[in-house]
Amino acid sequence: MSTTIIPLSQLPLSDDFMFGEVMRQPEVCQLFLECLLEKDIARIEYISKQEDLTDDVSGHGIRLDVYLNDAAGTHYDIEMQKTSSQGLERRIRYYQGGIDRRCLGKGLDYTELPESYVIFICDFDYYHAGLACYERVSRINGREDIVFDDGSHAIILNSRYQEGNAPQPILEFLDYVRTNNDQLQLSSELVQRTKQAVHTVRNDRTKEVSYMTWAMKTRDLLQQGREEGIKALVVTLKELSYGPDLVAQKVAERFDLSSEKAAEKTKQYWGK
Repeated sequence: MSTTIIPLSQLPLSDDFMFGEVMRQPEVCQLFLECLLEKDIARIEYISKQEDLTDDVSGHGIRLDVYLNDAAGTHYDIEMQKTSSQGLERRIRYYQGGIDRRCLGKGLDYTELPESYVIFICDFDYYHAGLACYERVSRINGREDIVFDDGSHAIILNSRYQEGNAPQPILEFLDYVRTNNDQLQLSSELVQRTKQAVHTVRNDRTKEVSYMTWAMKTRDLLQQGREEGIKALVVTLKELSYGPDLVAQKVAERFDLSSEKAAEKTKQYWGK
């Protein structure tokens, strides 16, 4: 878990800040959706760059990276995911639920729920099957000819693909995400526009302050989460009757710390 702040001039597309800035360019975002879904989109409208959808019942918030709709009323949430994590399917389910609650006002019928897409661009292979594109398709058990069409769609893209089961512009887009290499011979209009948008952001000095503020807050949250994780592991292993030496060893392995630093952290949290 790196806490080093990458300079804006070197920021890759896979970074959350860069991804949000690039996808805020309508021509890039619209072209990306058209290439992925292989259909024309008349117009897109951003609801918010990072939309907070709060669930008043559970208190859980949803932060959407790029949230927009098109002229047909279809809603899209596009997310960049750099590091592998479990439960992506349930996260998608929760996001779609939040979008539905936002879209369906009081007194409206459920049939008025719009089509929605949650799209994750992952810099790892979530399913370890080598596909470039994993798309959820719901069907009735025992009847593959009957589609369970609730209007919701989930797509997980994999930049580490081995089998290119996606349109060529999307494969090139994923290649660019994976390599961050401007010298790759990628010819699609989507990648050309994306690279141009990335370069514009990298050289926009007016974004330096907002980027550094965002990056420092993110670093502090990561560090806070790391410390909470170390503390929780120490306390848990102590309760399981692990000795302090073994706890320090486990802390070192889990958080990639030196044995001295792990022993220091174990001692710090041993009595808490």
